[in-house]
Amino acid sequence: MRESDTAIRGHVTKPKIFDEAFHFRARGGTKARLDALRGDMRQGDFVRLLLEEALERREKKARRPE
Repeated sequence: MRESDTAIRGHVTKPKIFDEAFHFRARGGTKARLDALRGDMRQGDFVRLLLEEALERREKKARRPE
């Protein structure tokens, strides 16, 4: 196997922006629905964005007096 022209020699660490991992089961068909909506975005990035948006909506609703 040929080494990539753009390979970085040595060990390069990723910035630790996201340091919590979640693993969960979802209803059948959920992955297909996500794939249909996410386009070219990486699956992990898309799910992270969905989760953050949902949390913001819930937090905003919780702060709102009824």
